[in-house]
Amino acid sequence: MAGNSTSPDAIDRTIELNASPARVWVALADPDGLASWFPDRVEGLAPEEGATGWLVWDRHGRYAIAVEWIEAGRRLVWRWARKPETPLEGGYNTTVEWTLTEREGGGTILRLVESGFRTESDRKDNVGGWEHELGELVDHLATV
Repeated sequence: MAGNSTSPDAIDRTIELNASPARVWVALADPDGLASWFPDRVEGLAPEEGATGWLVWDRHGRYAIAVEWIEAGRRLVWRWARKPETPLEGGYNTTVEWTLTEREGGGTILRLVESGFRTESDRKDNVGGWEHELGELVDHLATV
């Protein structure tokens, strides 16, 4: 995974996937697609701007999420809570931006930027988390 230069309060990762942008989009924007590799369940979230819901991990709890921006098939931005069972409004949350670009010769270049961390420790926690989760995405796309 290649890193990119962004704000020091952000995580910036780019990966190349052998799946089409359409398949990657479903894995990111469709609640069932997202639940197949990221949280254990997605509750109440629709793939539309302004939608809110929860990402649920049996081991970690429920995290509030809101879709901020969608450019279908190309860009998805969501905001999510840093702590379980915490509302987004007035709470500590970060923004995750996904950008999909069709790779020459097939496949997808996927860029993830998560920003808004208050501490370097929080950012480092999620660096490791995204390394693991992006690996899960690669594995998921290899099987569907």
